[in-house]
Amino acid sequence: MTFTNPLASLRPLIGAVVLVAALPAAASQGDKDYRHHTMEAIGGHMQAMFDILRGKVDHADQLSVHAAALASLAEITPTLFPAGSGGDDTDALPAIWENPEDFAERLDAFKEAGAGLRTAAETGGDVMAAAQQLGQACKGCHDNYRKK
Repeated sequence: MTFTNPLASLRPLIGAVVLVAALPAAASQGDKDYRHHTMEAIGGHMQAMFDILRGKVDHADQLSVHAAALASLAEITPTLFPAGSGGDDTDALPAIWENPEDFAERLDAFKEAGAGLRTAAETGGDVMAAAQQLGQACKGCHDNYRKK
């Protein structure tokens, strides 16, 4: 007599359920990692741009590259904070999802400042003033929505 485990036929189903249950956590971690890398890119472009503006490096011909990158990154920033992407392992504070209207307004200010920076760099405008305005837009979010 051969014994057949009655649960054996359920193994594929159990495996699929476990995999599907793990997907939201994996997607959420992926969102956090992507957000982190994008914010690091914003910080890198900001630092490089201010190094140029303050005369620390002689790359004035590359200023528009950093301005364009910052404006483009500002455009995608609102997509970086999907529901469920908070938690202890991120610098994003829960206030982002608790105050979505205020957070959205601050992201709009960031996008607007990014566009202004791009325009200033392309037209020979006051790039320092536009960069400072962008910095203030960054600060507007960081003060209330980022861990210290």
